[in-house]
Amino acid sequence: MTSKTLSPDKQAKRVWSLGSYSDIAPDFLGMAAHLVESAGISATDALLDVGCGTGNVAITAARRGVRVTGLDIVPEMLDEARENATIADVETIDWWEGTATDLPFEDDTFDVTLSCLGHIFAEPPDVAGQELLRVTRPSGRIAFTSWTPAGPVPAMGRVLTNYLPSTRDPPDPPFLWGDPDVVRDRLGNGVSDLEFETRTVLTPVLSPAHYWEKAITESGMFIVALDVIDEAEYPALREEMIETIERFFDDSQNGVPMEYRLTRALVN
Repeated sequence: MTSKTLSPDKQAKRVWSLGSYSDIAPDFLGMAAHLVESAGISATDALLDVGCGTGNVAITAARRGVRVTGLDIVPEMLDEARENATIADVETIDWWEGTATDLPFEDDTFDVTLSCLGHIFAEPPDVAGQELLRVTRPSGRIAFTSWTPAGPVPAMGRVLTNYLPSTRDPPDPPFLWGDPDVVRDRLGNGVSDLEFETRTVLTPVLSPAHYWEKAITESGMFIVALDVIDEAEYPALREEMIETIERFFDDSQNGVPMEYRLTRALVN
């Protein structure tokens, strides 16, 4: 079975197993802390972290005394998360392998359900959104982060699309979870007190060229994409990508500020 015919879950597992997410994850620690703080958690809460990766959100929340469950589709991610939890001297996290579109939990299990750049990659997105709501008890809270449509990742995605083979029914881009109108439509009447907040998190690099090198060696998404692009197109793609990254690069910080939107709401 080729990557073109893999199911969405198997394709996601393949993508996130490639590269080196453990090298990317530290760049998002500030976002993880912001997400946990925004949820107003208490020690009596049961909290789920969907797409927990190497444990940024789960460990941050557990260190505040919360009962945490972390879920990810990639077993290797969970192994790294367990190791990070051990280093952090946190022993109160339950780690589960599973997918955001079919969470292996009963209805109304959690007081708080969070996702930091996690569920946004799940397909179909409407199902992923409804799963967040299903496992969260009424009057519980959900909160998640997504890249915004105006940020560097979507801009790079638009460039990349021009070099990829065309597909008849391309999936919705993940950054639509950073569009308030789309979020309102996807969550619908399942939530109330829907709020949005926009911030940035810095990816430290020495230059736009360094950022591109980081993307194609550490990010499974870019590694998979390059695999289906004609190698003769690589120089032109690299040049266009570096020009795109240059628009966002901040010389005063030696890095790329990554704009993200945090969404939080009460579950009806």
